[in-house]
Parts: sequence; C-alpha cells; structure tokens
Amino acid sequence: MRLIEGFNDILFHDDDICYFCGIRVEDKSFLCPDCKFKLEYMNRRLNINSPYIEEVIFSLFYNEFIRQKLYQYKYNGKGQYYKPFGEILINTINATIHLEDIDIITYVPIHKRKKALRGYDQSELLAKYIGATLNIPFSTGNLIRTKWTRIQNKMDKYQRIKSLRGAFEIKEPLEFKDKEILLIDDIITTGGTLNECGKKLKEVKAGKIHALTITSGLKI
Repeated sequence: MRLIEGFNDILFHDDDICYFCGIRVEDKSFLCPDCKFKLEYMNRRLNINSPYIEEVIFSLFYNEFIRQKLYQYKYNGKGQYYKPFGEILINTINATIHLEDIDIITYVPIHKRKKALRGYDQSELLAKYIGATLNIPFSTGNLIRTKWTRIQNKMDKYQRIKSLRGAFEIKEPLEFKDKEILLIDDIITTGGTLNECGKKLKEVKAGKIHALTITSGLKI
C-alpha cells in the first residue's frame, strides 16, 4: 500500500501548486515566493578528505525549513518533492560545475528493502530528474546498496567505517569506466557514504567524481 501511495504522490501532483505549502503559483516554478525566500543558497564546496571524490558541493544551508522538508521527502511519502529539490540542485550545477565535463549521472542508492517500504529512492528521483532536464545520461540500478546500514551520524568513526565496508556493489563496471561522474545524494552527514561510493566507482576505473547534495549536516 505504501508503495502505491508513494507513486501516486509522485505522478499526480499539480505543477500550478507550490509543492511545499500547497498554495497556487503562477509561474509553474514548483515553489511559491514565500517558500523560495526560506531557501538559503550556499553552493559551497566541502572537504571530506576523500581520496576518491574530486569535490563535494551542497546547495542549501541546513535550516529548520529544509530540515522539515527533507524529512518529509524521505520519510513522510512526499516523493513529489524531487521536482523542487531537483531544480535547486540544477541551480547549483549551473553555478559551480562545468556541465560539459560530466559524462554520466548516478546516485547514492538506498537498500532495496528500504525502497520497497518507502515507495521510492529519493536520490534516484533527483538524479533522474536532473539527467532528463540537463540531458545527461542517467545510470540507475548499477551502483547498488547490498547492505542495510544504520544512520551514519549516530555512530563514531570506527563504527561508520565498519558499517559501510562492503555496503555497495557495481553490477556493470563498463558503464562507469573512464567516465566523469556526477554523484547525487540528498544530504551529507559525515561524508562516509559518499566516500565509500567513490571508492567503489574508482575500483571500476571511473574518472573524476563530483558529488552534489541538497544540504549538509556537517559543521562548516
């Protein structure tokens, strides 16, 4: 039932209504002026000390408004939020990344059981939307999560490393070989998940990896 509800919310939202608050908008930009005003753009690079990731960029300051909307997107069935969040990420891409260098876009996947429970993979929806909008080849179902992991910011460094070890696999290595990759996730909390995905991509001879998230829970 949850899977069906998730798909219905994603497929049947009216683009004339603000996705976040529900009031009618005139320009089909997915958000009303009041909600846009609450977005604090950062478009900032982070150093996560990863030997695999070329750069990590996040779009928005992690204020209370974004915390609530991101939580609803991930846990309260608001799958349709991929459109406004996708547009936010596109704004950041246009401001910070040389788009012509990107060969393929992919995402940090959630576990298949979690996807079944939620009805969708939030980062997959974002990457698919960005790829379609910017005409970037989109890879889905290749980088996969094989291990159900706990929330990373609830663990110490040793526990995070142990939890993520062997958590990801790549089914078709040739899709990523020698490709410059844009790797999408919803939020960066510790950097461990992005680093592990980067490691797995580099093992199959991927080129440069640019990571992009909506926001960051890291202290800056």
